[in-house]
Formats: sequence, C-alpha cells, structure tokens
Amino acid sequence: MFAVTRLIGAAAVASGLLAAPIAASAEDIVIGHSQPNLGWPYIAAVTNALEAAAADMDGVEVVTLSADGDIAKQSSDINSLVNRGVDVLLVTSLDGNAVIPALKKAHDAGIPILAVSNEPAEPGQALLAGYSGPDDYVQGAIAAELLNDSLGGKGGIAIIEGSPGQSTTLLRTQGLKDRLAELKSGITILGAQTADWNPVKAKDVAQAFLTAYGDDMVGVFAQDDNTGAAAAEVFKAAGRGDIKVVGTGGTIDGLKAIRDGLMYGTMDQSPTTDAKQALKFAIMLANGESLPEKRNIIPMPKITAENVGDFKGEW
Repeated sequence: MFAVTRLIGAAAVASGLLAAPIAASAEDIVIGHSQPNLGWPYIAAVTNALEAAAADMDGVEVVTLSADGDIAKQSSDINSLVNRGVDVLLVTSLDGNAVIPALKKAHDAGIPILAVSNEPAEPGQALLAGYSGPDDYVQGAIAAELLNDSLGGKGGIAIIEGSPGQSTTLLRTQGLKDRLAELKSGITILGAQTADWNPVKAKDVAQAFLTAYGDDMVGVFAQDDNTGAAAAEVFKAAGRGDIKVVGTGGTIDGLKAIRDGLMYGTMDQSPTTDAKQALKFAIMLANGESLPEKRNIIPMPKITAENVGDFKGEW
C-alpha cells in the first residue's frame, strides 16, 4: 500500500524538507492532523516536514486540516477528524482552552491524542496520550537569561507576543517572568503587545513601544524570531540599534539578524525535528505503544553571535 498525504486549508504547503524517511512500522494508519493556521511560517514548516516524512512511508495516511486562525473552525476540524475515525489525532491548538471540548470528543471516542508544538490548557492535558515538541515555558526562561546577560541585569524591556490565548504565548511570557525573578534580575517589564506572529504587525508594535517607552526601553523579547527581526529593523532605523532584541525559533531571518548585529540572540526550534518526532510518536500510539515520556521535548540550544555560524535556519 502506498502512502497518501492530504492537505486541506487556505495555505496549502509543499513537501520536501526531509532528506531521509522514517522507517515505516505499521500498515493502514490514518493520522488526523489539526493545525491552527498554515499561514504561520513555523506551522507551515512543521506541516511540510510531516507531510514529506509520511509520503516516504507505506501504509500511512495523514489528513491535515488548517483552522486558518479561527477557533471555531479548529473545533469543527477536530470533530470532522473524529467522525472520520482517525487512528490518532495530532493537535496544535490555536486556543488552549477553547480546544478542550473537541479534544474531549476525541478522547471519549477512544482516539489517542498527541499535542504537537504546543500544549492545551491544564484541564485538556489529562485528555492527552502525550506531548511532543518544544517547551514554551523553558523558551521564555532562556530568553530571560539572554536578556539578563546582554543588559547586565538591569533596565526596562517590552514583549512582542504571539496570538492572544494561545498556550505558546502565555507560557513564553510566564517563563520569562519567572526566570527573571529566579535570577533576581533588576530588569523590569514595561509592557506587552500582540503581533499575532506577523512581522508586519511587529513593526507597528515596535514603533508603538518606542513612542510609549522611549529611552526607558533597552531590551525586547519577541516571541518568535521573524517578529524580532522586523522589530529590530524599526529600532535601527529610529537610531535605537542599541536595544537588545531576543527572539525564539532560530529562523532564517532571525539568524541573519544576529549575524548583522540587529538581534542579540535566540534559541533553536527545529520544525523538522518537531515533525519527525511527532510522526514517530503518532505511529507508536496507533500501534498501541506507550511514549517514552508524557512530555517529550525537542532540543532548544541558545544562539548568539558566538555560535550563530553553527545554525542554518529551516524556516
């Protein structure tokens, strides 16, 4: 039987990121894959890699649905996959709370659920067979360490956040705050504003920060590299290239911004690693196997000007 991959949503993406296939270990497995928005670069890159890996396997079908940024649509998407009777469900939630009723329907139907790339709110975690992906809370903590190092433990910073209500956004902010407190840092958070993972919006946010905080702002935590790089361009154009910008993700634009001296640092988050691990675990769950851990975290090394040459960026 040959592998079938199917992509449904406003932003269909091409396969081809993986150089080596994952060895197939099962037959006739249908994997439901619910994504929040294939227009977001990281989500698109993960889906690219997942679709490419599945295409190299026999007896595995992946059905991907994009919520296109609509919470109600993601719930409907998950219900559709449940009604189809998929063998396992992969979910990257748009809203960690709003997704819970749909997850409960999958759980009650006996479908193992693997959260991928981000986790639902705490009440939904009991419904999961496991989680695979980055640790967003730890990413916030790493950002705190990078900012504390670059600013000498003092000064005011602002946060360019992702989408409101998404666990990725909430956990990265909380990780930043908690780690600054643990470090007994003198850094203060002046404010936060969403850019919805959009670099164009991030430029507007950066300008608003300059207007609101002026010279009191000496650092920025951007919750992904692409918004961080966009904000850094605004700061440089305004004569504030001294602002230390820290991002997350290890993106192509983020690494370039570090090399060009626009951003101070980030941490790597490989969409290929994220996707390959998720597919491996999905097949294990479909075969009735247990995962190594309930939470399975991908590597997230720090990146600064000192080691940026060791990373190429995937998205």
